[in-house]
Amino acid sequence: MLDAAPMLRLSSATVGPLSIAAGANGINQTVMAYNIGGGTLAPTVSSSVPWITPSVGAAVTCMVVLPSGSPSQCIPLVFALNTASLAASGTAYTGIVTVTASADTVDAPQTITVTVLIGGAVPPSVNVYVAPFVALPAQASTVAVPFSLGTTSCPYLNGCLKGTSTTQDKANWLSLTLAGAGSFQTTLPYAINITPQPSNTAGNTYTGSIVTSGSSFAPDNKTIAVTMNVTTQPIAQASASQVTEQLAVGAPVGYAAITLSNSGLGTLAISSATASGSGITASVSGTTVLLAFDTTGLSANTYTGSVTIASNAVNSPTVIPVTFQVVAAAAPTIFYNGVVDDAVFGASGLTVTPGDVTALFGQQLSFQQPAVGPAPPLAPQLGGASVYVNGEQAPLYFSSYGQINFQMPTDTPTGTALVQVVTNNQPGNAVSVKVAARAPRLLLLSQGYGAIVDASQGNQYNTLPLPPTITFPGFISQPASRGDVLTIYAIGLGPTNPAVATGQPAPAYPAQLAQLTSTPSVVFTVNSAGIVVPVTVPPDSVAYAGLSPGFAGLYQINVAIPQDCPTGTVQVSLAFPDSTTSNAADIQVQ
Repeated sequence: MLDAAPMLRLSSATVGPLSIAAGANGINQTVMAYNIGGGTLAPTVSSSVPWITPSVGAAVTCMVVLPSGSPSQCIPLVFALNTASLAASGTAYTGIVTVTASADTVDAPQTITVTVLIGGAVPPSVNVYVAPFVALPAQASTVAVPFSLGTTSCPYLNGCLKGTSTTQDKANWLSLTLAGAGSFQTTLPYAINITPQPSNTAGNTYTGSIVTSGSSFAPDNKTIAVTMNVTTQPIAQASASQVTEQLAVGAPVGYAAITLSNSGLGTLAISSATASGSGITASVSGTTVLLAFDTTGLSANTYTGSVTIASNAVNSPTVIPVTFQVVAAAAPTIFYNGVVDDAVFGASGLTVTPGDVTALFGQQLSFQQPAVGPAPPLAPQLGGASVYVNGEQAPLYFSSYGQINFQMPTDTPTGTALVQVVTNNQPGNAVSVKVAARAPRLLLLSQGYGAIVDASQGNQYNTLPLPPTITFPGFISQPASRGDVLTIYAIGLGPTNPAVATGQPAPAYPAQLAQLTSTPSVVFTVNSAGIVVPVTVPPDSVAYAGLSPGFAGLYQINVAIPQDCPTGTVQVSLAFPDSTTSNAADIQVQ
């Protein structure tokens, strides 16, 4: 079936940011679609905004660099940019082009993000608050105001924009820098850097300017007026500059969070948060604002509003625009590349394994409240949703509107597998995922620390080998010692003996434990002053490596911290004889 079905691929998932003169339409943009499967690919396109008019052209010889093995014929997707009516607001305009195809097409739909900058990317003015310079120890707080310039505006890929800075007080607190430029970038990341000097004292305001030049897009060459306000008060920095949520009519309430951090002095405290816009409400918990989105009484449409956050910050209130897109209820949709391992969510690749604990992301996956399944044996259906892998029903751990966790069937062959969600008897799209015999992933908690417990403490596995400042409810954080036995939790470690059927609990009896057929080495590593110091525990010194008793798809490694292990923050990873390696997780060793 996979060989006969078309498989959609795109030459790019982004267009822009494009600098366009105010009052003008942009030049047509093209993204190539192509088919790496069988059959005939017949894409269709639609836009989320009126200023993009997409169309499908006739097949042509591919004129872009594509992965090895790609076909020679491409289908151009052409985007007309009707931007003349867009105001030069100083912010980016973003639209989404959705590419769909016939019902049997794998990895459709996909989306292309189109970003335009009316009047150019370079801001006309900047006004920021900063904490004062601190002499002991000598340090200064830098505020970086980022913007991106499309390489279409630059004659050279190593950067084109030059900036000449002047300040009213003659102190050297203002500069323009380019970070991360490379020959394959399509955008160049610039930053206006504002760093108060010892002479810039609290309670005062300082002005300066940057004159930019070198861009082939004339509006980018301008004088940027810069104002620096030095203060000893808290300064609020929001985790998001805008919030967009999409839900179908009848979906459960959706949520988004905005966290305020303090780049100034003192203690930041939020006093209230008020949301405007249909179906949007806000509540406060500490320095986090939780936005709730409810479709009750709303029809399919796009609703705009904002959230206003009042605090004791000098730059209060913080106002963040909010867009709530309500769409008609339809079949479940898995996002392209939306099937990933449940440890690092694809950060190390999109490969999963037979029996793997797997997550999939999408929309309209379930219209019931989030549901956690029973302990193994796992449930075949949750929240009205089922998952099928190559036509075989997979057991579920969790279901919600936007995410389902399931176990990849243990008999899934390596190669490419097709995953599909069926909700309330309505089948969704099919997406592909690569399946390998082994793809080791250590489970992570947060901040890079691993799901690793110190089993030597004798308190029912609730001691985490972490600094006391890193806390998790129900656990004790305490640095481990050399010789302590760690239990490291992981997924994707490969076959075991005996094998355990899909959805079933791993055996708990010592004589029947499902042990790995290939035991990894455990590597303890520190980076001291740029020198990597690894200490390796070989496979024959690992106490246990296999499925975690009573669980489905979860592995554990029991190993003692070697006596020559470095102290401090130590990275733990696994290395298998076949050269596959895991991600690293941090622990604290004293």
